[in-house]
Amino acid sequence: MRFSDCEQSVRRTLLLSLIFLVPAAQALLPIDDPDIWWRLRVGEWVVLNHGVPSVDIFSAYDARPWIEYSWLFAVLVYGAHDTFGLYGLIGLVVGFALGIAYATYRLVRDSGLPLPAQVVLAGLALGTMKTLMTPRPWLISILFFAIELAVIFRARSTEKDRPLWFLPLLFFAWSNFHIQFVYGLAAIGLLFAETLLVVTSASLGFRVEAPSFRPGRLALVTLACVGATVLTPYHLLLYKQVIEYMFQRSAEFQLLSELHPMFFRSVGDWIALLLALTAAFALGWRRSWSPFPLALYLMAMALAFRARRDVWMLALVAVAIIADSARRFQTAVPYRFSPGQLSATVATVVLALFALAVGRGLTEKQLHAAVAAKFPVDAVAYVKANRLPGPLYNHYDWGGFLLWSLPELPPVMDGRTNLFDSARIERSLETWNGGSEWETDPDLLKAKLVIAEKDRALTHILRTRANFKIVYEDGTAVVFVRVS
Repeated sequence: MRFSDCEQSVRRTLLLSLIFLVPAAQALLPIDDPDIWWRLRVGEWVVLNHGVPSVDIFSAYDARPWIEYSWLFAVLVYGAHDTFGLYGLIGLVVGFALGIAYATYRLVRDSGLPLPAQVVLAGLALGTMKTLMTPRPWLISILFFAIELAVIFRARSTEKDRPLWFLPLLFFAWSNFHIQFVYGLAAIGLLFAETLLVVTSASLGFRVEAPSFRPGRLALVTLACVGATVLTPYHLLLYKQVIEYMFQRSAEFQLLSELHPMFFRSVGDWIALLLALTAAFALGWRRSWSPFPLALYLMAMALAFRARRDVWMLALVAVAIIADSARRFQTAVPYRFSPGQLSATVATVVLALFALAVGRGLTEKQLHAAVAAKFPVDAVAYVKANRLPGPLYNHYDWGGFLLWSLPELPPVMDGRTNLFDSARIERSLETWNGGSEWETDPDLLKAKLVIAEKDRALTHILRTRANFKIVYEDGTAVVFVRVS
């Protein structure tokens, strides 16, 4: 191999490595997600009881029906933590980040764009998702939706429906991992609607630019995908939860930060807008109406601008549309990496992540210290050592950690938004913010023990109250007990 060829091969390997390092570097951080802890408790319960919970048995809330639609993800994170500790959780997130990077690259690989343009396009999409590289089940939805888009756009470009028969298997797994499988069902539903429109338009004498799938076969694929989603322990009850989220959970969009819209105060939000505008240009550049990409684009825009948590969908759809539009003008054969280049890419990514982990000091001691700095680790140890009685009063953000680390004292609030109604969440947040009606909060009135974050408004108020006494305090938490 000539020196120039070797140099070009190295350059391409480094470019490909960058795609994987963008999300993986963000995932390689100490665990600070408040929801991971209650998922660990649920995963442990599922493993020990060989079933899934149908009522809430973890909190101090009145026993009521509860669907843990991400039960398989809870089992996955519990298994990783039980085997490898905090390293297992970080490794799991890094693994998903690498999988998402690969699936995103597959969307642009056959676009015909030069490799640097592919890297930029995939890198921009992954850059919008950096904040989502946390141990949440939405990682499954991002990965599976990217795979679904690759399958659908591949089928549309070849006008062969055989690849689509992989999707029912995908939905079987997806529906047991995360409720956002409904986004994927919406995508396959739009594809079926496009096929019907093609047939209808032909009979009416006008042309729609779309592949000519056989409607009967595509209907079977769609029905198989829907049928696969009820093969979960909850069966049709899963759709009851979907309906509740669609029509009865709007108040949470005002209360929870992850459900807020994009405020365009971060670079990622502006990148998402850039991708959205570029995809709109790509759709207009075709100069003909293609129903499926347009409908998919509008759906992704609506979801992403409604809640920034779903910005990943806009990023993936935009990349898929841009790549599909570029493919129509493709003249050169797409570049394929050799086995040696792929091996070099894997080695580069592994070594870079190892060096990054060492540079960030991700030792077991540092990981536990990071958890103790954000959650009441020492306060819980004090409560256990002194056997302080409940009922317990806690903040929403710490409920999951207390559910995991202090199961003998059920929390009054945790991150399971499909269990706690909006009024209860709002009342709890107002109490902790020192609202005017904090003294009438029924959960606080019943509490004999309060584990409070040091800088909360309610913490400062309770310091001045004679009916509460501080029995423990550190740099993170304050423990109050009620005085008779």
